[in-house]
Amino acid sequence: MINLSPREAAKRKQILTAARSLFLTRGYAGTSMDLVTSEAGISKQTLYRYYSTKEALFSDLLCQVIHELTEEKQPSLASMPLPENREQLYDTMLMMARVIAVKLSDPLYLSILRIVFAESVRFPELGELLLESFPKSTEVLTDLLKKCRETGLVKLEDGDEEMSMRMFIGPLIGHAFFNGLICGASAPEPMPEEELKQLCRIYVESVT
Repeated sequence: MINLSPREAAKRKQILTAARSLFLTRGYAGTSMDLVTSEAGISKQTLYRYYSTKEALFSDLLCQVIHELTEEKQPSLASMPLPENREQLYDTMLMMARVIAVKLSDPLYLSILRIVFAESVRFPELGELLLESFPKSTEVLTDLLKKCRETGLVKLEDGDEEMSMRMFIGPLIGHAFFNGLICGASAPEPMPEEELKQLCRIYVESVT
């Protein structure tokens, strides 16, 4: 929503707080709009004024969580000079790897992922919502690789940047998947610093 008044923003926050509690404890299928109105202490008319469907409510919640864990903590690359050599590219990649690793190990983010994975067979729209709401870290990295390819620092073929980005974040996702989702740790540790450095070193050496 755009340009909400202070009262409207407070009401929206009230709804999202109630929805977050219900989705995390009951899952997507177990949460109804009636339960949200009861938990938030509002009328149905008020709820539907802000969210016409449960899907819209979950989508906004998903965006909010990702914003909290990624957007607000993510260092801005726009103000950073473009890497001119391998060492500078390594420093930039390591900075981004640290941000992504922390996000992927956050208990709240993992709880949202569990809901999507558990319910996506019955509610395939949840997977689409997750992809649409995915943090901008991947876009930032892809754009960085494109610019570095144009300067000649990165030795990639035109169009290979997105696949190269996936190869970089794959180990980070794998660590979070096995340590946070499969093993069921409520608060898994991010990938260790030495492994992050090793990942960035190997990656940078392979693309420059």
